[in-house]
Amino acid sequence: MADEGSDKTVLEGAGAYFLSVVEASQDCIRVISADGVVEYMNAQGQALFEIEDFDGRNRRRYWPEMWPPESRETVEQALRTALDGHAVAFRAACPTAKGSPRWWDTTVSPILEGERVIRVLATSRDVTGERLAESHRQLLVNELNHRVKNTLATVQSIAKQSLRNAGVDISVRDALEGRLMAIAATHNVLTDQNWSAASLRQIVDGSVTPYRSNPGQLTITGQDLKVSPKPAVVMALAFHELAINALKYGALSAPGGHVDIRWHVESNDQLYIEWAERGGPEVRKPERRGFGSRIVELALPNELGGAVAVDYRSEGLRCSIRSPLSSLDKIDAFMPLG
Repeated sequence: MADEGSDKTVLEGAGAYFLSVVEASQDCIRVISADGVVEYMNAQGQALFEIEDFDGRNRRRYWPEMWPPESRETVEQALRTALDGHAVAFRAACPTAKGSPRWWDTTVSPILEGERVIRVLATSRDVTGERLAESHRQLLVNELNHRVKNTLATVQSIAKQSLRNAGVDISVRDALEGRLMAIAATHNVLTDQNWSAASLRQIVDGSVTPYRSNPGQLTITGQDLKVSPKPAVVMALAFHELAINALKYGALSAPGGHVDIRWHVESNDQLYIEWAERGGPEVRKPERRGFGSRIVELALPNELGGAVAVDYRSEGLRCSIRSPLSSLDKIDAFMPLG
């Protein structure tokens, strides 16, 4: 007669095929009773957790108590969810029986008999290597971000001193410093997002807000979107150039002037952005195209794979930007692929 707690009893009715699949798995598979105690663990699971006496020391133990205190509440919640009839997954730390540190991705699913949950199936995969690799990558990214910030600060300082000593016009010095600051601000936004993407609203706000004299001069409207690193930097430079132009010649140069920046996604997955000025001096089309104009009218559409139209209306400059929405999510050299 089989022992009440044996694997044969626990998996009775499941069939030899199911048992062979479970035993062949490279993951740790447990069957947990409706009371939350462990009734079965496959051989691979016992090896992964370095358990040498499962029947004597681990069978019939309350499953959450087999996890360390810092992970226990997560496991308790997952168990309750599965007993309520819903599958759930979590990642948590749990050392082996011999004390080796490990991280596990665990999926907990209800086992049903009719509509009643009679047991729970918990499958754990060792992701310690992945976790360590991610920690190491994050350490390298943090160090790189720190060095890039220092490099940008050094470049700003060298440029400022060199141009001043060379007798370069102050407007040229200010323009270069402003562009470096725009790049630095976007770098900070990307750093906060681990160089995966930047917020379009943060790009616009960080590029334009510093140049307004009061909050009433600026309106930013649009659903926030994520922009991958390379387009983010070019967009930040373009909005910076538009803001500088507005500060020198347009709406931001007048106390009553206003800049309205709005965007939306059209039905064909095209992003439409509009920059509209009013209340400033009468606008005149420049006689030559400067660096800022080349950033806005050439570099930006080239990067976004779209089109930019600048309209020098007498009542206020208008700039419209159209691009495929997919262009904001391009994988480039700065983006992690994992």
